[in-house]
Amino acid sequence: MTAPQHALVIGGSLGGLFAASLLRKIGWTVTVFERSAGALASRGAGLGTTRELVETMRRAGARLDVSMAVPMTGYVWLDAAGRIAHTQERLNSSSTWSRVYLPLRDAVPAADYRAGMALERVEQKGQRVIARFAGGETAEGDLLVAADGNLSTVRRQLMPDVEPRYAGYIAWRGIMEEREVPRAIRDSHFDKIAFSFPEGEMSLAMPVPGHGDDTRPGHRRYYFIWYRPAGAAALRDLCTDADGVHHGLSIPPPLIRPEHIRTAKEDAAARFAPDLAAVIAHTPQPLLQAITDLEAPRLVLGRVVLLGDAAFVARPHVAAGVSKAALDAAALADALAADGDLDAALARYERERLDFGRRIVAHGRRLGTLLDGKKIPPDRWTGDDVYRDPRRVMAEYGAPHLVHDLTARDLAA
Repeated sequence: MTAPQHALVIGGSLGGLFAASLLRKIGWTVTVFERSAGALASRGAGLGTTRELVETMRRAGARLDVSMAVPMTGYVWLDAAGRIAHTQERLNSSSTWSRVYLPLRDAVPAADYRAGMALERVEQKGQRVIARFAGGETAEGDLLVAADGNLSTVRRQLMPDVEPRYAGYIAWRGIMEEREVPRAIRDSHFDKIAFSFPEGEMSLAMPVPGHGDDTRPGHRRYYFIWYRPAGAAALRDLCTDADGVHHGLSIPPPLIRPEHIRTAKEDAAARFAPDLAAVIAHTPQPLLQAITDLEAPRLVLGRVVLLGDAAFVARPHVAAGVSKAALDAAALADALAADGDLDAALARYERERLDFGRRIVAHGRRLGTLLDGKKIPPDRWTGDDVYRDPRRVMAEYGAPHLVHDLTARDLAA
């Protein structure tokens, strides 16, 4: 009897866990190698859910709690005075990273998950691939799945010119307890995604699960993300700490200089409805993020395959990064199960997921058009300028060809 083929999965986050679970389902042996030595369950405050994500979790054998998401009943656009300028009926839901991570982690046997394994380089010899880790340990397999994120060690080795591209704007993020949210928000639109569009900027605010992933009314939290243009010099200043150390495209929250937080809160008071400005002002330690995207020109390099954020990163407006990683893993498993020729299967995977990845990145860029710092009157709009209209943004927010409007039946099926 021929021994099962062996896949080395680099990255023990969601994309890697989806890949490991689904490859095991088709008879492969799998070993996951994760750089971090600790648990990853505490990552992420808000996560967009889609029908495709829910279905792929079930297929992966992940135990799914039907209370995983906070349902939302629509979108509202709030003007600077807090009046509702536009409404859109659209079911949606939000969850937390841990609600997806923990069941997936449980679906991968502990013996097949190696934590504290920092990859140094990949080598290929004929039809075999070798992973070399810090400390001298090596692993060999028939296939290596690079699911190690947007700063992928694997991709940087094999495609050093492919790096995340700064979109020209940043995001401030924050969260507060439901009980502390201004009453006007709780009474009017707490169960909806609230958009605001100060000139050249955009924010979203929405309910998310509370501490311990609690989704009961009164125990949830309220999350905001605020997008603002920032040139290269401004970004560098924002990501430089009080000691003059520059941290690249991100900075640990405690190292954000107090004057930047103070300025952001003052600007929020001048640009947003008072209740939303109060939510932002209430956040003692907001997070700062440079918005980037990334496109890999290839997904297969010999017996190495890129998956999830190692392959494509779309801007947060598509609300589907985890769903895309899940579908990447499902497509890889389907291709390998359908074709006994490994090279042909990988070619099929690359063909399918290159197209999807390019489309979702392009859509994220369209949704970010109004954040490019340009002031173009409507009578001069051409092409993607139609996305300067907040109504167009609200109508198409999310990922094309994915189902965001989940119902309770979708979650419980």
